[in-house]
Amino acid sequence: MKLGLDIKTSLTQTLTPQQIQYLKLLQLPVVQLEQHLKQEIESNPMLEENELDDLEIALPDVSEVEGAEDPIDHTAIDTDSDEYEQKFTDSEDYEINRTKIDDESDPFDFYKMMWQDDSEFKPAKHSSDNDDDETHFQIKAGSSLSQDLLDQIKLMNFTDEQLILAAHLVGNIDDDGYLRREVKDIVDEANSQIAEYNFNIQQQEYLSQTNSQTPKHSNPAQEYALDSSAVAALENAKMLNSGESNNGYNETAKSNSAKNNKPKFYKHLTTDDAEFLLEIIRHLDPPGIGSRTIQECLLAQLDTLQKPNAAQKLAIKILTEAYEPFIKKHYPALMKQLGINENYLREALDVIQRLNPKPGGDDYQNEVNTVIPDFVVDKDEESGELIITVNDGTMPSIRLNKAYEVLKKEAKQKKFNKETKNWIRSKYEDAKFLIQAIRQRKNTMLKVMTAIAYKQKNFYEVGSSGLQPLIYKDIAEATGLDISTVCRIVNGKYVQTRYGTYELKYFFSESLPTNEGVDVSTTVIKQELKDLVDNEPKDKPYSDDKLCLILQAKGYNVARRTVAKYREQQKIPVARLRKGF
Repeated sequence: MKLGLDIKTSLTQTLTPQQIQYLKLLQLPVVQLEQHLKQEIESNPMLEENELDDLEIALPDVSEVEGAEDPIDHTAIDTDSDEYEQKFTDSEDYEINRTKIDDESDPFDFYKMMWQDDSEFKPAKHSSDNDDDETHFQIKAGSSLSQDLLDQIKLMNFTDEQLILAAHLVGNIDDDGYLRREVKDIVDEANSQIAEYNFNIQQQEYLSQTNSQTPKHSNPAQEYALDSSAVAALENAKMLNSGESNNGYNETAKSNSAKNNKPKFYKHLTTDDAEFLLEIIRHLDPPGIGSRTIQECLLAQLDTLQKPNAAQKLAIKILTEAYEPFIKKHYPALMKQLGINENYLREALDVIQRLNPKPGGDDYQNEVNTVIPDFVVDKDEESGELIITVNDGTMPSIRLNKAYEVLKKEAKQKKFNKETKNWIRSKYEDAKFLIQAIRQRKNTMLKVMTAIAYKQKNFYEVGSSGLQPLIYKDIAEATGLDISTVCRIVNGKYVQTRYGTYELKYFFSESLPTNEGVDVSTTVIKQELKDLVDNEPKDKPYSDDKLCLILQAKGYNVARRTVAKYREQQKIPVARLRKGF
């Protein structure tokens, strides 16, 4: 072995912090971008929201992005140079009478000037003559599923220990209404809370006993010694924590509690107590809530029927005695096992289909996921051209704070220290870059969306059947952007059209050749497959081989395994599980 030095040249590409920030802005959807801008306004005093939608600080125009590797060109500035110092201090004079800020004064004075009431920069807002005319809307208080269940439980004759355990059981129910956690773990949590309550009761009793007595000891060392009653109280607390109890002491404590109106001790709970409570919870409103399996859920809903008819009784029998052939849809074996004909089975299955498999997912949803589109594409009826807009109406319009001009005035009259100047320059550059980046983000997104709309122009004419094969590389070549930039813009973005709101990924798909040699989008084939399954006979659903033959008859050159892959991608079950009457 020997040591040596080698010299070699290499070409590397490094992204600046501004470029990385710009790429992150490209990836943000409209809702997250709105939140990001609000956070920047709060953290950067050089930024403020422009209520008039008029950026009064003139900034140079932003050129379009030609690639992810070259977003925004910001020349690095040496903040310690004399040239920058002259640029920062030599500015136009503004006739503003303001108090000079000394570096040695209270630093809160500086922030007071930055966040003061900028009434001299904005026109005064005239309030209405009669403030009483303002309408105040009250927000309707929503009721959660767990709170509704607890309100029903409190109306029943339960002990304090059962109420504690019921609260833990209800709190572990998922949003769809099922209890997927182990009952033993929930009981252990409830017993831990009960042990804590008992310990607090023991502590209060001990303090009350020691305070009521004034022991006088000749030996000071015995003044803080525990007496026999205190030792018994601590031993009983340990037993309560472990689930055991000293019956003699508990009886004494309960009799004393009855005489002195003191709180009673809580009992230890078991899994049998939890099973008893779960059986009651499953029959609350909505019925089936708190079930651990779908079989329990459906049976709990049928148990709430007061006088079940013959079909409902048969449905209960199917769920209890023939559940396995039922879920596998082995109807001939099911009819043979129960000794019924097809008509009775059809009536029982109709009863089961009307039950709710997700009792917690109807009227008790915490929130509704609403898609806010990033683009809106309309068609001009007269010219037939597509009108593409970026949905940025809810985003705050930002501008540079005019207090920066005041700071330049103050810097000219009274020099700030170096640290203060660097902080002001840093915040100013960040604010200036963010405004330019927002503008350039809009131009880049419009460029990509325009290219997608041009490639998929038939979609806006006839709908999904007009989709053409499209990949990211096609858009990158049409716009001159890098593929990674196109991916950042497409991921998580939505567009609103006359046919509905779609994710941008919906317009990208591979191609498959038809029998005539024409390439067709795989999205079109998937839609054809879904339409075939929706319109198939329910008593004899199409197998994958049958679906393959039908698609080939329509001119789509697909194999059986391709049909199976597309079916699984759309979460369509196999033919046996789609069978019905």
